[in-house]
Amino acid sequence: MFDAKSQILTLLETIHGVLVTGAYPKSFERLPHISFYETVNSEGLPQLPGLLTDISIQVDIWHNKSTGGLAQQVDVLMNSIGFRRQFASDLPDPSGVNRKTMRYHGIVDRRSERVSQ
Repeated sequence: MFDAKSQILTLLETIHGVLVTGAYPKSFERLPHISFYETVNSEGLPQLPGLLTDISIQVDIWHNKSTGGLAQQVDVLMNSIGFRRQFASDLPDPSGVNRKTMRYHGIVDRRSERVSQ
């Protein structure tokens, strides 16, 4: 098991003017907000136990305006560390806030901490 969350948090916090958390927002008073969650963290190949970790991360962007500009910034940052976007969609949210969900995938080599596909 490899924990990529601290690296992703540090990376996403470089986006100016955005609150970043590793959990669903407790309130929508401070926008824009980026939340992210690890959805998969499993052994990459059973033949190489403990060496490869398959990781999927969901990133949600919450904004009272357009989410497009922030989505582009997130995409560049996640790609810079080897994660590739597999899904992106605007989702209706009961709060009335604009929400963009993106899912990223990568396989981490625990020896080098390099992320690949």
